[in-house]
Amino acid sequence: MKKLIQLFLFCTVLAMLPLQKTKAENSASKFFSIGLNLSNGTGDNGSIYLYGPTPISAYFGPSGGSYGPLTAGTYTVIIYTAAPGTRTFRFNGQAITTSSGSATFNNVSITSTAFASVN
Repeated sequence: MKKLIQLFLFCTVLAMLPLQKTKAENSASKFFSIGLNLSNGTGDNGSIYLYGPTPISAYFGPSGGSYGPLTAGTYTVIIYTAAPGTRTFRFNGQAITTSSGSATFNNVSITSTAFASVN
């Protein structure tokens, strides 16, 4: 009878080990998240819009801003600035130089923290 109880306890501990790992993995996934960092070299205000799995609509000041968390996926990103003149908008390595005051980045894949800038 004693061996039967020991066997039952041993099997119970083995059955719970995978659950322990799952909880640890879930905690780790909450710690690491995807975000967006934006720097603004114009000295003027602007706004950024992300259309995709995690929609964002935000204003940024002369120092830029950070946004998130974001869900990994494909986005359309629009960046506006009130700064006059020709500006270069960058998003994850892509650059658009224009005097229209805005830039649109289509079908952008975000899988890790993204970086944007206006200069």
